[in-house]
Amino acid sequence: MATDLVLMACVFVVGFLIIISIALANIRNSKRRRELELLIDERTNALRESNEELFVRNNELDRFVYSASHDLSAPLKSILGLITVAQMENPSPDINLYLELMKRSVLKLDSFIRDIISYSRNARLPLNKQPVSFDALIESIWADHQYSPNVDKIKFLLVNTMHSEFRSDETRLKIIFNNLISNAIKFHRLEPRPFIKISATESPEYFEFRVEDNGIGISPSLKDKIFDMFFRATETVQGSGLGLYILKETLSRLEGTVKVESVLVRELRSSSLA
Repeated sequence: MATDLVLMACVFVVGFLIIISIALANIRNSKRRRELELLIDERTNALRESNEELFVRNNELDRFVYSASHDLSAPLKSILGLITVAQMENPSPDINLYLELMKRSVLKLDSFIRDIISYSRNARLPLNKQPVSFDALIESIWADHQYSPNVDKIKFLLVNTMHSEFRSDETRLKIIFNNLISNAIKFHRLEPRPFIKISATESPEYFEFRVEDNGIGISPSLKDKIFDMFFRATETVQGSGLGLYILKETLSRLEGTVKVESVLVRELRSSSLA
C-alpha cells in the first residue's frame, strides 16, 4: 500500500514537472513569436519606406528626363529648319557638305531624345484607352519625319480596312509607329524606288497592323537580337539601339505582340503587330 502511494506521488510529481516544462516552453515560444513578429514588422516598415522613397525618386527622375528631353527637342527642330533654309540658298559644295554633317548630327541627337521621351512616357504614364483615329495618327507621325534624309524620295502608302471603333492608348501607339516608321526611313534604299506601306486590318479577336518597306533588310541570324537594349544591327546607320527595345516594352503594356519577317537587301521586309 505504501509502495503504491509512493508510486502515485512520483507519477504526480513527474506529471506536474511535465506541465511546468510545457508551460515554460509555451512562454518561451510565445516570447520568441512576439520578438519575431516585431522584427518582421520593423523589416516590413523599413522595406515599405524604402519602396515609397524609391517610387518618389523614380517619379522625379522620370519627370526630369521627360522635361529635359522635351526642352532639348524644340531647339533642335529650329536648327533643322535653319539648316534647310540655308541649303535652299544654293551654298557652295563645301558649305553644303558642312550643313549636311550638321544636319546628320542634329538628327542623331533628335532621335536619341525621342527614344528617351518614349521610354519615359511608357514607364511613367498609366494606360489611357480611348477611340483613336488611326489615319490621323499615322499621318501626323509621317509629318514629323519630313526632315529625314531622302524622305521626299520615299513613297508612303496607308491602307486602312478597319470598320470597328479602334480603342487604344494613343500616346503609346505613337511610340510604336514612330519607331517603325523611323527605322523604315533609316534603312531605306534608293534603288529600287523606296516605299513604306502601313496596313490596318481587323479580325473578331484582334486588330493587326503591318509596316512594310523595301529597305536593306536584316540577317535572319540577328532577328532574335533586334529587340535587345542598345542592340544595333549595322554601324552604317546611326542610332541609339533603343528604338525596338522601347517598341517591345510599349507593346507589352498594351498586351500586343510583334512579329518580324525580313531578308537582306533583295526581298521585301515587313513587321506585323497584333
